[in-house]
Amino acid sequence: MIQDFLGPIWSLFITSLVSFFVIIDPTGNIFAYLSLVSGSPAAAARKVAGRACFYSFIVLAVFVLVGRFIIDFFGISLAAFQIAGGLILFRISFDMLHGRGHFNRLDTATSLKAEEYGDIALAPLAVPLLAGPGSITTALVLTSRTQTLAETLTILLAVAIILLISYLCFRYANRILALIKESSLRLLTRIMGLILTALAVEFVIQGIRAAFPLLRQ
Repeated sequence: MIQDFLGPIWSLFITSLVSFFVIIDPTGNIFAYLSLVSGSPAAAARKVAGRACFYSFIVLAVFVLVGRFIIDFFGISLAAFQIAGGLILFRISFDMLHGRGHFNRLDTATSLKAEEYGDIALAPLAVPLLAGPGSITTALVLTSRTQTLAETLTILLAVAIILLISYLCFRYANRILALIKESSLRLLTRIMGLILTALAVEFVIQGIRAAFPLLRQ
């Protein structure tokens, strides 16, 4: 297992990094971002990108830091939450594989109008495009596995890195689109959906093993 090879902290870091990259989908959000900042000066567009990623980090950091308290407050076992979270992520990954729902941004981005929102950096860019139900669920599921402060900080570091990548994708969105065709981005979204499917199944398996210790034997 990867945990035996790299150690628990590095294993958690890589799992968190891959999970958040797939669920946040920095490249897939490019279309929504460009639609919302269309007609804005370059400097203003960059500020929107920076604020959106900052707001998203605050939202996800809150769930990472207090996730365990939320689970404990409602009396939910960690095993149950891992199973439920895995099933939710599996549904999201299924939509990604088929290009439907929240991740079908290539077809829905044109319907987004900046004038319909007060602060486009907060909504809809930060919430729900970056820090939406999928990424929040991912944060809670990963947090449910932590035992130490170092592990919690590891998840926060992964969140920060992915949102930094999201900011760079926003800032250089036009250049990225010039290099990558729309069909390639659709294919990338489906590949990430496949990866998320495997991660979701792994979360469910871990939850089942925790709920039924006899299955470990």
